[in-house]
Amino acid sequence: MEDISKRITYLRKEIERHNDLYYDKNNPEISDSEYDNLVKELERLENENPLFALSNSPTRKVSGFASSSFAQIKHQMPMLSLDNTYSKEEIIKWYDRIAKKLSGNKIEFVIEPKIDGLSASLTYINGILTIGATRGDGQIGEDITENIKTIKDIPHRVQIKYPPLMFEIRGEVYVNKTDFENLNKLMLENGQQKFANPRNAAAGSLRQKNPYITSLRNLHFFAHSFGKIDGKSFESQSEFLKFCKECGFCLQDDLKQVSSLDEIFKFIDIALNERDLLNYEIDGLVIKVDNFLKQKDLGYTNKSPRWAIAFKFPAKQATTKLNKIRVEVGRTGIITPSAILDPVALAGVTISHATLHNFEEIERLNINESDIVLIERAGDVIPKIVKVVTKNSEGFFKAPKICPSCNSDIVKKKEEEVAYRCINPDCPAQFRRHLIHFVSRDAMDIEGFGISLIDQLLKANKLHVISDIYRLTFDDFIGLDLFKEKKANNIVKSIVLSKSRPLSKLIFALGIRHVGEKGSEIIAERFNTIDAIFDASLEDFKKIPEIGEVLAISLRDFFRNPSVCKVIDTLKAVGVNMVEPNKEKSGSIFNNKVFVLTGELDNYARDSASEIIKSLGGKITSSISKKTDYVLVGKNAGLKLQKAKELNIKVIDEIEFDKLIGEENVNLQR
Repeated sequence: MEDISKRITYLRKEIERHNDLYYDKNNPEISDSEYDNLVKELERLENENPLFALSNSPTRKVSGFASSSFAQIKHQMPMLSLDNTYSKEEIIKWYDRIAKKLSGNKIEFVIEPKIDGLSASLTYINGILTIGATRGDGQIGEDITENIKTIKDIPHRVQIKYPPLMFEIRGEVYVNKTDFENLNKLMLENGQQKFANPRNAAAGSLRQKNPYITSLRNLHFFAHSFGKIDGKSFESQSEFLKFCKECGFCLQDDLKQVSSLDEIFKFIDIALNERDLLNYEIDGLVIKVDNFLKQKDLGYTNKSPRWAIAFKFPAKQATTKLNKIRVEVGRTGIITPSAILDPVALAGVTISHATLHNFEEIERLNINESDIVLIERAGDVIPKIVKVVTKNSEGFFKAPKICPSCNSDIVKKKEEEVAYRCINPDCPAQFRRHLIHFVSRDAMDIEGFGISLIDQLLKANKLHVISDIYRLTFDDFIGLDLFKEKKANNIVKSIVLSKSRPLSKLIFALGIRHVGEKGSEIIAERFNTIDAIFDASLEDFKKIPEIGEVLAISLRDFFRNPSVCKVIDTLKAVGVNMVEPNKEKSGSIFNNKVFVLTGELDNYARDSASEIIKSLGGKITSSISKKTDYVLVGKNAGLKLQKAKELNIKVIDEIEFDKLIGEENVNLQR
């Protein structure tokens, strides 16, 4: 029992310490999920050992407090927190409790994305904004009225003609993703520490003394609930949200009304897949019983309503130990550091590596081996280190002076500022990276030609220059690991097939600095042949609208390089295509039409459908705007489909897509 008592005491102190870091100092040391795990462990120990339960335990009260730096405001009605879970099983249990309590009644729910921001309360008297406050400890908040008034999303006077005598709107103040990136750049330029995440940026911007600084931070506000209202009543959450919109408040784009557990789970799955399409961070979904009388029947616990629950998404941030910093050589000779970490669960996967970008970033973060660090993962992006949580080392990791691949000198060119390079053109690591890029899917797309095969061929001394790929024969593969007759034949076929790739693929495969896949297509379509590109002047490149001064110089210098001429000559000699097919389709309704693809297609891989559209003169983008012409939808299409309908954009399924392709072919034959 003594061990249990010590553990409970430790957890209470640790949770209070993290509350102080999160709510008062806006400088958390651990992720939300790690904090939630501490709270859940304490709840479990207190439930199993009621003798140790205390009324002032962090499990019995709303997290946070009102800072003495601000005047304090007592909320007329408590601002409670929500019970949360990361488990669908817990959602089922919550749903079953509600269904049992409201037996025989149809239950409607409203689902709202859970914004990762700072809770705020706005009090209006006769329709005029009078008080703005933080949640604080749920009973007492901080007076941030002047700061609140700088937020453009918040009306100083509501837009309805006859407002209630008094009403209190509650919602979330947040910083969107674009503004967060710009704010952190500005912080770094001014020699200040950047914010760890948008939530900290919102809190740090709102909870400080100078309203002018707050006004520069471009904060936003979403309304989601209310406290006390005199002179107005609502039957449901959905009716209340409609009232908010009429008053001039902003609501989230993807609110959802549902009436079953299956619909709740379907929306959860869609939101999980498409959360990164939003321009603001959400860390979960809030599910509420819609009807207010039913909410009243369900009631409250000490700190949470029983009629609502927050489903939290897998964490995007976690803390772990940085075991080693590995230095690698890229295909252009740039020396790139990366972090090898103690494995940690993050955003649904186990993370053991993170990017460190460059050595300037290492110095800025003061990172070294053995430090405890906060890492972040957004969508499918490689995890990155946000900051050092615990410093276990001396100073920061220094850039090497000798190339780890060829032992040549590493230099830092003044014009490149942060880039350290190995300048040995025969560096084995650079050639290996160039091979990997050349055969990749977006480049020459040689199916089956992966890193393992490249390493085996290099070890067998079969590859010395890029064009050696096209001199490989069946006999070169048959003796390699996992290569039998069928696989050897298939890889030979893939190599032969890649010779006919369009010029744009070859340009991208060459790995020109500053030139991506889209840029390669633009260049190939402009010049049509590789010879025309070699003959082009600096002015010829600058005439292309999408190409600026820096890129034009890069292209001119690249194609004047004698070694590049030699590479192209050897590729010509082995039969690689050097021409871009004409994509202009006379009379085609696909010409310059912009397509967005969403959902799961039955008869096409996403890349295949995209290639068909581009081959017929269309363009592919990832996000929907007023410039989008068509949205091709498959199964489980979510937020993009909803936005397309709102913007009145033409939505087509695979059957309509097939018809359009058929019409295109008829037009072309004519």
